Amino acid sequence: MKNSNYQKEYKKSYKTKNKIVTFPLSVAFHDELKRRAFYLDLKTNSYAKSIITTFLNNNTPKTLSYEHKEFINEYIRISRGIANNINQIAHKTNMSEQVDINILINALRQYEEEFKKFISKT
Repeated sequence: MKNSNYQKEYKKSYKTKNKIVTFPLSVAFHDELKRRAFYLDLKTNSYAKSIITTFLNNNTPKTLSYEHKEFINEYIRISRGIANNINQIAHKTNMSEQVDINILINALRQYEEEFKKFISKT
């Protein structure tokens, strides 16, 4: 009996704080909404809610596409590789070890090429 009463109270509270909006949408618009939601890995209703609340709050959308996420991850991967090489060089230098300048130059050239490829994707 407690569970039933809890559910009733919860539903009552929910209905006073939230309203469900329904409206007809042409098949073409619905298909486009569904396509964009899929692209962002969201459910259609969640994406529609995000669009409306973002518009009402005059905010920029908080969703990133899969491609944008991959782009950022690739940038981070390349940047970390460069930072790691610099840290290794600094460590060796501080330990008074010789640093092979050819290895350093080749590594930096490799990262430069990766960045060029990365930037040309944009």
